[in-house]
Amino acid sequence: MQKSQKLLLTLASFSMAILVSGCGQVQPYVNTDTSDECATVQKKLRQVDTFTKVVNDTSAFHLDEAADAITTPGITVSNNKRQMLRDAKKKRAVLTAEKQSLGCKTAEE
Repeated sequence: MQKSQKLLLTLASFSMAILVSGCGQVQPYVNTDTSDECATVQKKLRQVDTFTKVVNDTSAFHLDEAADAITTPGITVSNNKRQMLRDAKKKRAVLTAEKQSLGCKTAEE
């Protein structure tokens, strides 16, 4: 065999080995900043859901007394049950829009 044929055969063998082993595959880039932001938004959504559940499960009479004890992560400043639920609904809509704009995956995906 000539030197050029050996070189061609070696190059072809090396190329086939790379193709078969998958070493040359490009890994998809995952933006960790976005995934961190998605996790933060998801955490805030869980807080809003928990807040909504607590407000729904508490009577309006007791809610007025317990409003100080309920953790409100920037959801509302009211102690009126209907207003609290409206504010929570608005906050949830804002967070959901933010989640969609970031391109976060939902639980179904």
